[in-house]
Amino acid sequence: MDGEKMQAYSNDDVRTLSGDVLLSTPSFEWDMFRMQLLEDWNIEVTEEAIENSLVFKIGDVTVACSMVEGFKEGSVEAADRSQEWIDAVKVVKTHTAYIEVGILDCTNPLQRNILLTMVVSSMLKAENAIGFYFYPVVYRPGNYIDNAQDLKNDKFPILNWVYIGIYKKENGHFGGYTYGLENFAKDEIEIPETKNDAYSLYQFLYQIVSYVIMNNDVLEDGQKIGMNAEHTFEITRSNGVVLEGTTVKIDF
Repeated sequence: MDGEKMQAYSNDDVRTLSGDVLLSTPSFEWDMFRMQLLEDWNIEVTEEAIENSLVFKIGDVTVACSMVEGFKEGSVEAADRSQEWIDAVKVVKTHTAYIEVGILDCTNPLQRNILLTMVVSSMLKAENAIGFYFYPVVYRPGNYIDNAQDLKNDKFPILNWVYIGIYKKENGHFGGYTYGLENFAKDEIEIPETKNDAYSLYQFLYQIVSYVIMNNDVLEDGQKIGMNAEHTFEITRSNGVVLEGTTVKIDF
């Protein structure tokens, strides 16, 4: 990854990022995972797994992985939001264990997300890995792995990092929101209502999210943003409509 992009992100106070790799069986081949991580990302792990847990370092950052037998609470509801994975709920209901994956003591939000993507994408190649629960959604292994390849081309796997939710209002119009920008120390984005179709709304939010992450930008109240000078949209910051806390609203 481009070092300048990494350094552009200032340190913050939130130093942990985590998610859960769902397993169809309560077992995991830790040695296979270590070899996969080396093959995929040239990350060598010399530590051995102890009692189904593996803790290792990538540079100065600690990565903690621990298998838990049982059902991950909230995973089915999250699977129901998996817009690109039709059978998500059915598949997720079959998991019998999960691996908690945490990126610890990392003060750079961009680095946290990159390292989590590397570790998880390699872990998802295990035969019994059936999904990755990263609130508020569960990712299909193939989709997550494919998106992660962007890192090898100096691109960001935006769809692995930020969930874009689209909903239909009673009047037939659409609304949309993001979830995941907070992991980059940014406000989430909401479009409470638009006359545009769902696809256009999704694409617009994707473009804005990509811009914010790639440029480490902060969207300010009263600012105008757009893809060109002819089409700009006003920004306001206020209490969330479908999300808690303060969010950025865009009049799209």
